Amino acid sequence: MRISLLETKSIARKLSALIEKHDRISIAVAWGGMNKVAETLLANKAKFETVLIGLDFSSTDPALIERLVDVPNAFVTKNRPGCFHPKIFYFETGTKAEAIVGSANFTDGGLVSNFEAGVHAKGAANDSFFCQLRSVLEGYAYLHLPITKPLADSYRRQATVASNQPRPRNPVLPNDCKGWERVTSPLATMAWKDFVKAARQDVGHGSKFKNRMKLIRKIQQMFANSRSFADLSVAEWKGIAGVLGEREAEEAGLDDFDWGWFGSMTASGIFAQEIGRQNVVVATALDAIPMRGAVTKAQFDAFAASFTKAFAGAARIPRLAPATRLLAMKRPDLFVCVDGDNRAGLAKALSTKPTTLSLDNYWERVIDPIRQAPWYNAPRPEGRDTELWDARVAMLDAIYYEPRRK
Repeated sequence: MRISLLETKSIARKLSALIEKHDRISIAVAWGGMNKVAETLLANKAKFETVLIGLDFSSTDPALIERLVDVPNAFVTKNRPGCFHPKIFYFETGTKAEAIVGSANFTDGGLVSNFEAGVHAKGAANDSFFCQLRSVLEGYAYLHLPITKPLADSYRRQATVASNQPRPRNPVLPNDCKGWERVTSPLATMAWKDFVKAARQDVGHGSKFKNRMKLIRKIQQMFANSRSFADLSVAEWKGIAGVLGEREAEEAGLDDFDWGWFGSMTASGIFAQEIGRQNVVVATALDAIPMRGAVTKAQFDAFAASFTKAFAGAARIPRLAPATRLLAMKRPDLFVCVDGDNRAGLAKALSTKPTTLSLDNYWERVIDPIRQAPWYNAPRPEGRDTELWDARVAMLDAIYYEPRRK
């Protein structure tokens, strides 16, 4: 067996040559991308014995995955503990074999711009080194996940979101069962035009779309004019929280709005009481959410912990509906109030059970699927739908609101 050391550019050249030269191709690589070598590989897909590409941290180019849809013997790795990190390229023709094993991924970085090193081995296929390589590749069989169009479509949506995150999580894949149902749910795959049509219909409120937008605009002005939620008047607290009564609204000059839209919280006595007292811990909780820019899971967790603390000692701690009402009013572009009148519709649209939704899993089951949805990631439009886009997540209430029978 002959062995030589290859560097980045020579790795790319050698890979292309080996792909075209040999009859059988086996690859196991952490990440892949679309490049000249990839085009050569795709032109020789009839030779695939097994091509396995990792999707950890959503770092593989979605375009490559889309080109591998339904290709026999092409797979992505199932999610599992630990990062899938090998770089093995094995080729065989008759009794002869060649392999490149080293640091280079099947990406532009690994094959073009990075400083990489790999060992090129050439010899008889029954050499012990090649036997070991085949054994390792066969050992990855339990990780094989066929590449279907639904997988490729969902991966592109998730990878698009992940590209804006400093350390993205692994994508949700078909072997993740319940998680897969949520990222491929009707709401997670809805197009912007369908979202606009449904939101503007606002079936539950008799086509009151303009008034909903008017209420959102008013509340956003309240937040914009104060440094902290604590600086607002008690009537403004109550309006934002959805507990402002008609007489109080009239006395405060706020009677032009239906403050119960987006989730009336008047039935939550303990919550209404603490809002009326202007509990400073509630203000601290809401202040943890920035008025502009991204909101992280850590910031949401800080809000949830502080919000819960505000009701310490209460016989019953109000959580999901009151907490998400406040979130949706401060950041209607990121949060939706989940209450009794929209819970069933939202849950169905997200392919989850309404009885299992809670503040503890709200980010995972509601926000995560929404953040990878086409309607959510549509570019901000100009014209009549600009305000809707700015309040698009809160406006899910207009789509899924259905009053409970009394």
